[in-house]
Amino acid sequence: MSPTLSQALGSTWQYASDIFANRPVLTVLIGGSAWLFSRVLYQMFLYPRFFSPLRSVPGPPLGHPIYGQFVTILRGEVGIPQRGWVKEHGSVVRVVGPIGIERLIFMRPEALHKILVSDWVDYPRPNFMRSVLALVTGHGLLTVTGNDHKQMRRAMNPAFSIPNLMAQREIYWGPIEGLIDILNNELSNGGDQSVGKQVLMYEWLSKVTLDIICETAFGYQTDSLHNPHNELAEAYEILTSLQTGPNISRLIAVISLPGAARFLNSEWAYKNRHLFEYIPLLPTLIPFVDSMHRIRAVSAQMLAEKMSDSAVSLSDSETKRDIMSLLVRARQADSKAGGYAMSDQAMMDQVLTFLGAGHETTASGLAWTLWLLAKDPETQRKLREEVSPIFAENPRPDYRFLKDLTWLDCVLQESLRLMPPAPMTFRQAAKSDYIDDIYVPKGTLFYIPIRVINTWTEIWGPDAEEWNPRRWLNLPPKYNATFSSLSFLAGPHACIGKTMAIMEMKTVLAALINSFEFSPAYEGQVPQPTAAVTMKPKDNMPLRIRKVVA
Repeated sequence: MSPTLSQALGSTWQYASDIFANRPVLTVLIGGSAWLFSRVLYQMFLYPRFFSPLRSVPGPPLGHPIYGQFVTILRGEVGIPQRGWVKEHGSVVRVVGPIGIERLIFMRPEALHKILVSDWVDYPRPNFMRSVLALVTGHGLLTVTGNDHKQMRRAMNPAFSIPNLMAQREIYWGPIEGLIDILNNELSNGGDQSVGKQVLMYEWLSKVTLDIICETAFGYQTDSLHNPHNELAEAYEILTSLQTGPNISRLIAVISLPGAARFLNSEWAYKNRHLFEYIPLLPTLIPFVDSMHRIRAVSAQMLAEKMSDSAVSLSDSETKRDIMSLLVRARQADSKAGGYAMSDQAMMDQVLTFLGAGHETTASGLAWTLWLLAKDPETQRKLREEVSPIFAENPRPDYRFLKDLTWLDCVLQESLRLMPPAPMTFRQAAKSDYIDDIYVPKGTLFYIPIRVINTWTEIWGPDAEEWNPRRWLNLPPKYNATFSSLSFLAGPHACIGKTMAIMEMKTVLAALINSFEFSPAYEGQVPQPTAAVTMKPKDNMPLRIRKVVA
């Protein structure tokens, strides 16, 4: 079996400890050096070429002797190298990464069903991915697995039911109207209406989605739209700015060391974060540790206020419809009934999960949708014609009217297909088994290329990589409702907030298109997706906006 980076480091550390404890220093140095050299030689050169059961699986060349194809992935736009490999080699692709570690790409729905749905417990997220997610989102739904995940998800499902989400719909409008007022003021101070004004839309979308998630999830008003120095907004702005391929790679390398993840979350690391400045390649850990400390402090404050709010315990409370109030009430009921009840730490982790996963991905999805509409004035005009009558009847339309708008749904589905906010994920085989007639040894990593799956010509046809909302009116014959557009994943680890995210995105998008026209900020503008955990616009998505003239 080919070990992962953390396994390799762990075994090396254990071996070194054993020989130091039992042998003279010179023997240790010679023996340890020889063992390490032979281990590296085997892992990097011999195993992937001559011994791996996967060596006959088609894929790109092994690449650099140390980095494999990792540099190609890192330098390329997220998902694009993998898309090229799938086109060249087919539905199963083997890629060798750093120090000879193999990754498999599976594209067919049957293989994805096995990995993500039927045998999901046997294919968990790898340790390095869980460690990265845990640093930002705690040990919530994104990181736990197996029975812990089942119980946690079961406890949380009622809070994401349609009736509860519909009861929150009025909460969206305060932040949305605040954003529209801000953009109108920007235009009023921007001069010529015919020219419009260039605005960094992602920054504003990140603020409005943060304000919405804080109020819908916690009943907590951040108002980051009007408070540019809001602590939570500033911390997330810094955190998302660090999302680059090289930064994520460095972070993975650091947390692969034993105890590193816990250390980065410690109070000592925060108080002495300036020391990272003196360690090569690690200065970016300073703003990371600082931002996460601030986010956790605000999160703890929000949870403490929620837990101490006596009104939350009222089962018939109409004023406490936020998700965390519902979870607190559910925990109280489950505790009395003797069932599963989330611990205080688990509740805290859900706060971090909601904040980390519930606003940045939504902001990115909206930013990419506006970009695609800006490049396609006819589709934008058609969408405006669909939503404008709804707003003419009611400036705060009920979501029941928005959810059934055909073109709005087509536009959003196509945007999420083409530019998914989470462009990829990973899994790891906890057992040896056959997938798509390929023998997969235990420990093998799977690269789930969501962006590639969403644009696979085998399913979507020759124009799969092109923007075409109309395709959702006549889906292709091979379309699979679960595995042909995987933006919200599938199976037990599918996004629990999918319905909430779609409701929010449709409401924000409809309101913005009703009020403004969007076009590219400048001639020759091209999208700049980041290659990290999420696919946000690297340039904060500058767009030119103009008021809609009645």
